[in-house]
Amino acid sequence: MPRSYLNTFNKLTQRHVISFVLFVFLCSSILIVTNYYTLKTVSAVRAYINGESQYSKGEKEAARNLIMYINTEEPEYWNKFQQALQVPLSDSIVRVELTKNGDVAVIKRALIAGQSHEEDLEGMIWLFHTFNKVSFMKNAINTWQEADILIGLKRQLGDRVHQLISKQEMTEEQRKEIIASINANTTELTLKEKDFSGNLGTAARAINTYLFYFNFLMTIIIIGIASTYAISMIKKLKNQNEILMNTNNELDKFVYSASHDLRAPITSLKGLIEIAKEETDPEIIQQYLYLMKESLNKQDEFIREIIDFSRNKRKEIVRQPVNLSKTIDQVIRHHCYMPNANNINITKDILLETIPSDPLRIEIILNNLISNAIKYSDEKKERMTIHIKTYLENHSAIMEIADNGVGIKKENLSSIFQMFYVTQNSNKGTGLGLYIVQETVAKLQGSILVESELHKGTKFTLQIPLLL
Repeated sequence: MPRSYLNTFNKLTQRHVISFVLFVFLCSSILIVTNYYTLKTVSAVRAYINGESQYSKGEKEAARNLIMYINTEEPEYWNKFQQALQVPLSDSIVRVELTKNGDVAVIKRALIAGQSHEEDLEGMIWLFHTFNKVSFMKNAINTWQEADILIGLKRQLGDRVHQLISKQEMTEEQRKEIIASINANTTELTLKEKDFSGNLGTAARAINTYLFYFNFLMTIIIIGIASTYAISMIKKLKNQNEILMNTNNELDKFVYSASHDLRAPITSLKGLIEIAKEETDPEIIQQYLYLMKESLNKQDEFIREIIDFSRNKRKEIVRQPVNLSKTIDQVIRHHCYMPNANNINITKDILLETIPSDPLRIEIILNNLISNAIKYSDEKKERMTIHIKTYLENHSAIMEIADNGVGIKKENLSSIFQMFYVTQNSNKGTGLGLYIVQETVAKLQGSILVESELHKGTKFTLQIPLLL
């Protein structure tokens, strides 16, 4: 771009660019900080639920061994009773010390004795001190206190049993009475343990829901500001020469692309949250949290790309080694929560593993084509398939993505790469995906071919020159 045009452009856009960058930076910071503390909270809730599981196992194991001790009078079972009861008794110490803001070292030792993981200790202490007045945590703490009273009664029952057996004074009637008391105590404790887990489980689901809506709102705000910024710039530059008009058109296209790609992590988060609502296994919930964090990292990375675009107008092609197999796997994982994704048999034939190219643009291409292959799969077919193949031909990387989905009508094939083009019988797409693919392939000086037959499937063949 000539210097005079560039100076004019900079004068017109400097204030807008600075305002936009500051706004996006602020929104990104809020998202990152909020999600950090949300993930920390959910992780601590998971740790407490795991602690309750150990608490429950300990008290039930104690009850079983105490009954065995009553029936056999073997000292071995008395020792096992005392050992098993140490887990809930240690947790009782934790609650008392946390309530009175006691010594952290004492609290941590008691948590470890209660079989909590060492990496969870800080988060558990933080959650108690931060949310002990909030309803979900307050209710859980009250239930915890009531359960500790029952644990104290179980301990008293054990002491009474041990005293009677040691003096050989236990009668058959006392034996039956004490066993009945032990069973009643265990039943009450089980109800308290369920209430405790239920309160925390409700909290985890609520936090996941709040996280989704907050991110959705922030994303809509960012998209709205980005769109407003683009419209404002187009109005200010509409009387400039052809070069400046072309720049505005590219910016307009980019905003549409941003609107499409910024929603992808939200869709992924929504699917994860819906699954997590029904999940009770702490380890699986932790996996879902990791996947949520991965989606948010993707979103943050894309926002940074928007900032780069605002500053530089056009991102130059970057030549780096691109691992096609790894990139394909990453894209497949990203879309594994789409409808029907788990029912599709995806196969790979990677004859070309690594190529010198632009990693970001290769990912954009694969992301859109694989997403489309999943989106337009044919549920009527007994076996839904996607086959991905890479190989080298005439100093170019060839990538083929073939599916046996619903296919495309012959008369529509010439229009599918147009912006906003959507077939009359489909409301699944926005009409941007294939347009973005074609634009991105053109940036890499490559080509794309499509073969399709209605009700039989579609095959895209990409030819990407190696960036030597």
